[in-house]
Amino acid sequence: MLIRLTPAVKALMVACFALFIIQQTADLYLGGNFLGWLGLVPSSFGLGHRFWQIITYAFLHADVMHLFFNLMMLVFIGGELEHFWGTSGFLKYYFFCVVSAGGSYLLLQLILAKGWGGALVPMIGASGAIYGLLVAYGLIFSERVLLFMMLFPMKAKHFIWVLAAIEFMSTVFSGRGGLASIAHIGGMLGGLGYIWGRSAWVVQRRRRAASQAASLKEKKKKAAEHLRLIINNDKSHSDKDENPKIWN
Repeated sequence: MLIRLTPAVKALMVACFALFIIQQTADLYLGGNFLGWLGLVPSSFGLGHRFWQIITYAFLHADVMHLFFNLMMLVFIGGELEHFWGTSGFLKYYFFCVVSAGGSYLLLQLILAKGWGGALVPMIGASGAIYGLLVAYGLIFSERVLLFMMLFPMKAKHFIWVLAAIEFMSTVFSGRGGLASIAHIGGMLGGLGYIWGRSAWVVQRRRRAASQAASLKEKKKKAAEHLRLIINNDKSHSDKDENPKIWN
């Protein structure tokens, strides 16, 4: 697999690493509350109006391994997607998946807690967005081979469905422990919906452009025929004027 350290991927890596150091230092040693302010806490989001948490939670991580695996997947697949889409397109997709994953978590917490007041469990990590990137990679580079569990080679188009099945089973059979998994599924579904919607919009735009081009071509053709008719009529009148009949 070709590794590309593209601008957006590098910026996301630096931001996640820097915030991890600041968060761990401040919360563990300085009595800070980065987790409460930047993590996605449903009660704070709904009652405290900390709406920025729907984005900032993706920059915090629980421990070194959590951070390492997310950044590793970001490097492996994010660079190629950014190279394919461009930096702007990649960032739009990435943060759409971040919001989709966070929104799924908020909705499930709200249902289980029966209101914002009891929904106190925070969620952090870029895993939902990473799963969204995996969906995009599996659809765009479907024949590429990835290593499942770092051991078993598998085509990308099969890899993403295996991950989806694992996350679904985790959500169904883990009870409240599966709340993080529903965020992963939310990121995957959000990515799938984004790609489908974007593809449909592009197809519709191309059809509209083709229709407008055909209509313009038809108008030009009719205008040319009309102009030819006028020119021919003028020519016939001119011929009559140049050769007038003489009556004696």
